[in-house]
Amino acid sequence: MTIEELKKGDWVVHQQHGVGRIVEIEKKSIGGNEKQYFRIDTSGGVYWLPVGNIPEYVRTVSSQYKFRKVLKSIREHPEELLKNYKERNRQISEKLEGATLEVKGELIRDLHARRYQEGVKLSALNERQLADLRQQFLREMSIVMEIDMEEAEERLDKSLNRSVEKLDEA
Repeated sequence: MTIEELKKGDWVVHQQHGVGRIVEIEKKSIGGNEKQYFRIDTSGGVYWLPVGNIPEYVRTVSSQYKFRKVLKSIREHPEELLKNYKERNRQISEKLEGATLEVKGELIRDLHARRYQEGVKLSALNERQLADLRQQFLREMSIVMEIDMEEAEERLDKSLNRSVEKLDEA
């Protein structure tokens, strides 16, 4: 399905709000102009998107194939993030702009692995980023793979543990 074919009941992913479902198409009058909007419900609230003018930071949910592919990449050896706090935050912020599912999976893997490196601690900001990324990833995964959140978390954690084991092997 393409973003142009959206309809009531479809799932979408917003870069900031995460996974949501189109529950209604509503007419809204803003500044005297009446337009149609998708009403999207998420676990954190509601937002509206203009019908026919979907921004780039909104996409349809990924496929099961893509999730299996991303979980496989999560099992790979993690990439080391920059050591300097400010540079690392800039690096992560740049990756998060328009981040694909693959990039989000890599960030989850790399931030998670950083916790296991000797003498390294995640900053409060990095912990929050990791928690938000995990939650969005797991929610989308549970919808796409048609599994509950608990099973999605088990699958993700299993992949992350395999990745961390590779740190010891190196």
